[in-house]
Amino acid sequence: MVPEEDTIRALFYIEPKEAHNRVQHIGCRLLLTEKLIHAGFTKGGVFNLPDGRVEVVLEGNEKDVNLFYRTVCTNLIKWLEEKAKNKKRLHQMIGNPGIVFSPLETKNSIRVLDIDLFSHSLEMNQLEKGVDVYYDLTDAIKQLGIVLDKMNKKLK
Repeated sequence: MVPEEDTIRALFYIEPKEAHNRVQHIGCRLLLTEKLIHAGFTKGGVFNLPDGRVEVVLEGNEKDVNLFYRTVCTNLIKWLEEKAKNKKRLHQMIGNPGIVFSPLETKNSIRVLDIDLFSHSLEMNQLEKGVDVYYDLTDAIKQLGIVLDKMNKKLK
């Protein structure tokens, strides 16, 4: 199916600047899927490629697609830092600065799927956050138990 006249199909790649760095497994897919949805795109996706790059495909109004691309290029590292639990580890993985963006390519032959097909990854992220909260609570309860044991021993 060819997009309507006022829409374009586009893609770009995110890759590490140095071969020993990486852009996968640092949160790009999840973060950019979320950004696509919040920007109002109904078609698009973010994929890890076997060669280590991340591919972003999207379909929408040309102005919106170009704005999204420029915004990602300008803000991706900042967004990743905001989400990172360990910024030092993030910078070790991506280098400083270690992310390169390919030029935005537009062509009607790009296959762009409904973004709903990928939104489940956001739900999985929420589940992961719940697991982190569970672990934090269990650790706090264990620490509290240790403190209470020490207090009981002192009281005896």
